[in-house]
Amino acid sequence: MDIEALHERGRERIGEFGATLDVRDAVVETAGAIFTRVYTEETQQGRSLTTVAAAALYVACKQEGAPVTSSAIADAADIEHSHLLRRSKWVQTEIGTPVDTFNPKPFVDEYANTLGLSDETRELARNVVTVATEEGVASGKSPSGFAAAAIYYAAKLRDETCTQDDVHEASGVSKITIRNRYQEQAEVVGDVTR
Repeated sequence: MDIEALHERGRERIGEFGATLDVRDAVVETAGAIFTRVYTEETQQGRSLTTVAAAALYVACKQEGAPVTSSAIADAADIEHSHLLRRSKWVQTEIGTPVDTFNPKPFVDEYANTLGLSDETRELARNVVTVATEEGVASGKSPSGFAAAAIYYAAKLRDETCTQDDVHEASGVSKITIRNRYQEQAEVVGDVTR
């Protein structure tokens, strides 16, 4: 198969993953461009088209601030999570653009929308993320879990009805993770409504 046909197939796979995950068209287009750039005659040998396509989508999601987890992409592509992460690092090296993988704010926005929370609670959750990150408690944490905890914390501070169960349902983050991240955030952030 010639490289143009492989590029077309890779972009189709990215489109399928994007549709499954309800990713914006702009992110899918960015992923397609990344895939075309990194999947060449020289680099295709020994690299699964599906894994590289999924990795390109993951990198594009990070670049565009789309709230999609690596595990969701791995599930959509039916590949091992560890293979996706390894290939994503390779993609970032190939395009020469390291991507900050810790950005919980798009997740905060998505979860706040899903839960129907007020703009004030959303903004407070974003502030919790900022302060907790500056205080160093975000290191090594999942952005989706960190955002879910911040949403729960902000809702509690603003007396909006939002339980750990509600946040778990909206985010898919375990209640244990929400509770642990919430406790870590509360220790360093305090009551930021004052």
